[in-house]
Amino acid sequence: MDTQKYITDLHQDHQEWDQKLAFYEDELKIMTNRLSEVSAKNTDTDVKIKVEQFQNRFVIQKNEIDHLKHSINIAEDQIIANIKENPVAYTHRKLEDDAELRDKMQIFEPIFASLKEDFTQFAAENL
Repeated sequence: MDTQKYITDLHQDHQEWDQKLAFYEDELKIMTNRLSEVSAKNTDTDVKIKVEQFQNRFVIQKNEIDHLKHSINIAEDQIIANIKENPVAYTHRKLEDDAELRDKMQIFEPIFASLKEDFTQFAAENL
């Protein structure tokens, strides 16, 4: 189902998502540093395998963050183009909400939270 939202609300959503993604990027950097500590302190093969698995999961999430940020930038460019085309009363106009982008953000957050929880437990057990 297509829905429309006010341009200002869409822009606000994009800004909020962008801030969340920046936070998740920072979290990934912290977890990557912690993973390096775990790897340096452990020579056990099982731990090394888990370290590699987490490295791969971190790369996947970093790629997803980059993809989401790119999609947000494209959506913002569309808003800017719409406003430039017709700057009169843009605060009262609506545009189609990008349901796919909204869904991707809603799916990403619990996946990232699960990764963080898994990693926190792994780090606590191996540091």
